[in-house]
Amino acid sequence: MRGAVAALVGVFVLLLAACGGGGSGARLSKAEFQSQANAICAKYQKQLDALKTPTSIDEIPDLVDQALAILNKEVEEIAALNPPEEMQTQFDAMIAESDKTKKAADDLSAAAKASDQAGVQKALDEGNAASNKADQIAGQLGLDSCKG
Repeated sequence: MRGAVAALVGVFVLLLAACGGGGSGARLSKAEFQSQANAICAKYQKQLDALKTPTSIDEIPDLVDQALAILNKEVEEIAALNPPEEMQTQFDAMIAESDKTKKAADDLSAAAKASDQAGVQKALDEGNAASNKADQIAGQLGLDSCKG
């Protein structure tokens, strides 16, 4: 289980990249968008990597809270970006997957607080599935630093 929790935390970075779309102002060029988004993701990945991997189910809610706090900051920065028009549809799809990942994180925290091992596993599975899809889209967008 420890490895699965660590995998979900790593996936959170990806969801952040997916939570943008629709910054105001002129659209960025493809190169500008990729450069700025990758820099944001790399910055926050370092913070996520510094989080300690939980060793018990009791430690999961605190870890999720810490990860979500970092991710929310990242989302604010990513959301300020305005991707090129030709990337918007994929970017929106990545956002949709990030919403699923956030819900899975909330479910994970709730299941851990209730000591519901089956609920923890279900949330991990759902979060990992959404994260994998978001990773795929991030790769298509050239956002390699945003992949989990």
